[in-house]
Amino acid sequence: MIEKEFIHQLYIENYNTLARIARNLGKSWMDAEDLVQDVFVIAAHKCPELMKHKNPRAWLVTTLHNLIKNNNRLYTNKLSVSLEDLGDLAAPERAEPLSHVLPSQLPAGDKEILIWKYEKKMDYREMSETLGISEAACRIKVSRILKKYRRLMEE
Repeated sequence: MIEKEFIHQLYIENYNTLARIARNLGKSWMDAEDLVQDVFVIAAHKCPELMKHKNPRAWLVTTLHNLIKNNNRLYTNKLSVSLEDLGDLAAPERAEPLSHVLPSQLPAGDKEILIWKYEKKMDYREMSETLGISEAACRIKVSRILKKYRRLMEE
């Protein structure tokens, strides 16, 4: 019971600080919270060792940093699918149109361009002609819209 109380007290005193550290190291709030939870799972398993440690808070921070490094290593070595290729992997028939699932904060023009790209399967040449801009400018525009989309989905 003493170990459980020790971990509980560490959790209360350090959770917010650890979450802020993870967030400041570039993690989303959701990822930061997951990593901090993992830190406390490890702490619970190593409680006798942690109780003898001269600075448990430093131990927690070090464990968090190690988890973040390991996570980053895993993600850099994994095969990823770009958002552009994701449209090709989607089911041929959607339950609802793309316009209904895009974030409401995304401007109407940006939504329209994503619909052209992923629902209507327009290529950059077709979109650039429709928009009256160069193909390179169209690629940049789509890239910026996707960055905005990702940021909105993280919030």
